[in-house]
Amino acid sequence: MRVPNDHPLARTYTLLDPDLNTAAAESFRGTTEVTEREGLVELLLNRETSATAASAAVRSLENDDSSIVRDAIVRALSSPHPSIRILAAGEVVRRKMVPGTSRELVRLLTTDPFWQVRRAAVNALAEGEQRELLVPASNDPHWRVRYALGQWLEEWGRDLGNRERVLGLLLTPAPHATRLCDYLLYSWTGDVPAERTTNDPQSWCPFWDWDPAVLARNLELLGQIGRRAVLNTLVRLVNHPDERVRAWVILALREDGTPEQWEGAIGSLGDPREDTAPVLDALTRGVELDRIEEVAKFILCRPSVLPPVLETLPGYSQITAQAWAAAQAGEAFPAEDVRAELERLKSDTPPPNPYVAPPFVPDHPHARAAALTPDRAKELVETPSLETSWFVLSRAAKMCRVPVWKLAPETSWKPPVTPRVAAEPLALPPITLVRPRQIGPGGPIVSPLGVSGHYGLPVEGYVRAAEQGVNLFFWEPNYATLTRFMTRLSPSDRRGVHMLVGTFEADPAKIRKDVERALRNMKLERLSIFLIFWTQSWRRITSDVREELEALKRDGLVQVFGLSTHNRGIARDAIIEGWNPVMVRHSAAHRKAETEVFPFAQERGTSIFTFNNTCYGRLLDPSFRPSDCFRYTLNTPGVSACFTAPSTMEYLEENLDALRNPELPDDVRERLLKRGEWMYREDTIFRKTVRAEV
Repeated sequence: MRVPNDHPLARTYTLLDPDLNTAAAESFRGTTEVTEREGLVELLLNRETSATAASAAVRSLENDDSSIVRDAIVRALSSPHPSIRILAAGEVVRRKMVPGTSRELVRLLTTDPFWQVRRAAVNALAEGEQRELLVPASNDPHWRVRYALGQWLEEWGRDLGNRERVLGLLLTPAPHATRLCDYLLYSWTGDVPAERTTNDPQSWCPFWDWDPAVLARNLELLGQIGRRAVLNTLVRLVNHPDERVRAWVILALREDGTPEQWEGAIGSLGDPREDTAPVLDALTRGVELDRIEEVAKFILCRPSVLPPVLETLPGYSQITAQAWAAAQAGEAFPAEDVRAELERLKSDTPPPNPYVAPPFVPDHPHARAAALTPDRAKELVETPSLETSWFVLSRAAKMCRVPVWKLAPETSWKPPVTPRVAAEPLALPPITLVRPRQIGPGGPIVSPLGVSGHYGLPVEGYVRAAEQGVNLFFWEPNYATLTRFMTRLSPSDRRGVHMLVGTFEADPAKIRKDVERALRNMKLERLSIFLIFWTQSWRRITSDVREELEALKRDGLVQVFGLSTHNRGIARDAIIEGWNPVMVRHSAAHRKAETEVFPFAQERGTSIFTFNNTCYGRLLDPSFRPSDCFRYTLNTPGVSACFTAPSTMEYLEENLDALRNPELPDDVRERLLKRGEWMYREDTIFRKTVRAEV
């Protein structure tokens, strides 16, 4: 029997359709109907649900405080989607559920591979009474998580009577926690912390380069024989943040790694917060079972005294290595003698302690489905309206070997949807430039203020910027709204705007691919400005890279090319060597470019772009306007143009005022510089403490 067309189950059946479940979930917002509530809960708990649909389910249940919804929010902390885990952590705080979910939040804090999720867990746990649960965050591998904890601790420690207890929440003498302690003491007392030794890879890695693209290329150029000779060093790079570097390390280990070196790599991949599972999988996938057996036996059998290469390996965990080795005594080794031997060797290995979710209450749909008897399943298939949950009905249909669609309503219900309106072509008015300047020899003439798509400014924002005299935009492949803006323009209008695009690669073929992708994505014939992005080393700019840039220009794909860097020395040398344009950081807090870079640019007529003019918003202060940050850099001799990255129309309008009213009054300048001096001091301490590499 089918569900009646007018039954609530007819509506919730749509939640089973991946193409319609998001719209259906949104249409049930604020529902009090049991069937719809259970349908939304099931949608949220289904691990195959998309993040978009799961998010819609959470929003639709935001005012529902029933026990089944609260339970679903807690279980959503285990969602396969990081964005849903973050959303669930926020819901836990909003619903004042932190005391009852501390175990799940601590699990996120100590094991989640996404720093954004761990930061959300910190902020949730900080709302509870058990502050000691925050201790692991003090030595988190990502500085943003440590900083989130530091903000809470700094606030709690403003009361002198609390400071000893607050400092007790740090995992000292662990390196990151020790530096976080330095930061807190500075925040409370103003005492500048003592200098501490930092990890300098150049001291132990002869082919090191701070630029990941260069480091990856260095590993490639070593060749197999060269990589084999430095495998003890490569083991220390197995968890490098750049995928290209990790790939070469893994290849070297697979080709020539000894069991000891394999143990070092595996033992360094034990921190789940580093998202090590894909690295370990790449290392071991497809490797001959005999070799896996050899490594596993070596780890489990060798003497307890660590070999020198392991004893000095940062982050190595013998427990992690042994746990991996012990786990190989399973189906990977079907031969009984091998399996029995490994089982014997692993007897002293600590057992894993996986997270187990609490059981469902008896009236939960999942509990009802688990309790189904054949008779009850048959009854539900014959009369599905006796049930309120499609999760239960699906289980009943499966038990009776009946396709679940045979229980669906005759006429499918469609959620109300807002009809999609085809994107209208955009027509830009003639762009009247204010104080235009030419970029590079034979380069484009642009507005002094450009707009970046980094924070997803609505398409209308780019149109508004053009109306106000902006023809310069900063693009990267994931800037979706800026891409839509460009593709909706007519070819003639696209030729009237100038895109700054770049590459993070150091290989000529990959650089050309980046250029071709940008042209294709934005429907352009030529890129006005192309930069080698965030250059950290001159070794990235090889002769073949420079030749490829010249070829791109000869081929008419690039009008001018240059480079961007945080390093003032590289910027100065680039100017001297004829690179034009050059992009460098500059603000009222970071002013050294005014003496170390800009004078060289003025002497040689080099175009200078500046970025980070508001220090990601940290420079802002009520004593001056945000647009004053852009006025400051644009009134600095030697600066050609700068970029703003607004997220809203309101921010855009404020920052565009720097174009309309470019003058910076002296009193505002003084306030801005005073704030900048303070921020520079804070930033210096911050880099040496919270952000320090250890």
